[in-house]
Amino acid sequence: MSNELQTNEKSEIVSVDQASKKPANRKDMVKNVAIGFLSVMLVLTFFSNTIMNYSLPQVATQQIHSGSISPQIRGTGTVSAEDPYNITVKETRKISGVAVKEGAHVEIGDVIYYLEDRESTELTEAREKLDTLELSYEQALFSGNVPNDVITNVRNGKNTTYDTYQAELAAVTDAYNNALNDDNAVQADIDFMTQQSAHDTAGIAYDAATPFYTTALLQYELVIANQNGDSNRAEELERQIAELEKDNSQLNNYETQQSLSYNQKLAILNQQKAKTAAALKKATEEKEKLITSINTEISLCQQRDKITEQREKIAKLEAESVGASVKSPVAGIVSSLSKAAGESTSADETIAVIQVDGKDMTTSFSVTNTQAQKLKVGDSAKPQNVWQFGDDFKATLTSIKNDKSDPANKKLLTFKLESKDLTPGQSISLAIGERSVDYDLIVPNSAVRTDSNGKFILVVNAKSSPLGNRYIASRVDIDVKASDDNNSAISAAVDGDEYVITTSTTLIKTGDQVRLANS
Repeated sequence: MSNELQTNEKSEIVSVDQASKKPANRKDMVKNVAIGFLSVMLVLTFFSNTIMNYSLPQVATQQIHSGSISPQIRGTGTVSAEDPYNITVKETRKISGVAVKEGAHVEIGDVIYYLEDRESTELTEAREKLDTLELSYEQALFSGNVPNDVITNVRNGKNTTYDTYQAELAAVTDAYNNALNDDNAVQADIDFMTQQSAHDTAGIAYDAATPFYTTALLQYELVIANQNGDSNRAEELERQIAELEKDNSQLNNYETQQSLSYNQKLAILNQQKAKTAAALKKATEEKEKLITSINTEISLCQQRDKITEQREKIAKLEAESVGASVKSPVAGIVSSLSKAAGESTSADETIAVIQVDGKDMTTSFSVTNTQAQKLKVGDSAKPQNVWQFGDDFKATLTSIKNDKSDPANKKLLTFKLESKDLTPGQSISLAIGERSVDYDLIVPNSAVRTDSNGKFILVVNAKSSPLGNRYIASRVDIDVKASDDNNSAISAAVDGDEYVITTSTTLIKTGDQVRLANS
């Protein structure tokens, strides 16, 4: 009983203690939440400037400074040699070795190439062609169709003149034409006589036809008269018939006599025709013979002359044969070698080019008309890559001409070059222009901007705040006085110590807040 009372008392005491602790725990929780909120706000406020900065466009800047501007004109061209010496060979030869390298200096007589020691292809082919020409010539000369006098003339190297050919041909042509005219004339007489004979024979036959017809009628009447016993009539008819038969007999005799006369005349004409035909045949043969003789002689003389020319060509090839090597005939720098060991040359092919000592080298490039106006002939230029050349380098402007590709807007500058380090075909970049001039305000070219209102720069102005500096881009209008490849001299309403924006991660306009690249 007493134990139960003690237990109940302890339970009541615990319940009272727990009841008294609950309000205290709520207050602690509220306090802790408030402290946490305030801490977060403090952290966010403290880092807000940094967070905002990372969202701003980043810019690179450079301070305005004083210095010099060198407004030079630059260009690149290819070095070319003035009157380079091209080494060629007149024959096809195989190269066994190359004695020099490109860029090497050679003296007169120095070996450029070594050649295989054998006869050239051209010389071998020339001798083979000579053999063929001589064979054809000999076969044509003694073919049996060439007159002996022609053979003698050709073998003795004689050439009959065209005047002689013309006179001979005119003579045989005249003889031929005369024979032809004579033959045609006799043939015309024969044709006329034949036609006349036929005409006359036909006339006689016509004349004989009428009495014959009349005789037939009278004979018919005579039969009737005899039947009727009319002796008087029969007598008269017989007399008439006898007279008609007499006439027919006379006509027949006349026809026979006339035929004999025509035959005699035709026989005489045919004899003349035989003579004229023979004369025409002979004249024709003489003409054809002369024409054949002239053509044959001309052809043989041409073959003979070709043989002479071929022999002269062989002699020339033998004289021009370069032997076992190709040597330089001039002193200078080897600017190019087009052959290597194992390759073959071709006739008249350029196998090496020598820049002769004392000869000029040149280069050219185009500039705008405005740039050209700042230059004059005689101005000196420098290589853009100075380290590539020695102290002997010189480049002098020798001409300013219209550029044919764009004559209205461009000029072509030509420079005379002097340097032992230059070779034809090499690319070279030159700079030429005004001397350097000092200016108070200079900015990088990348800082100069342009819009519809003109040229301007963006300067960075710093503004203080409780959380640090803020940087604002401000526009400043400028006037560009001079420029070179890197910088521009300006006049503007600035003190000269401002920082200008050169590059940015995004497009910047005046009034924009920016973040510096090194902040």
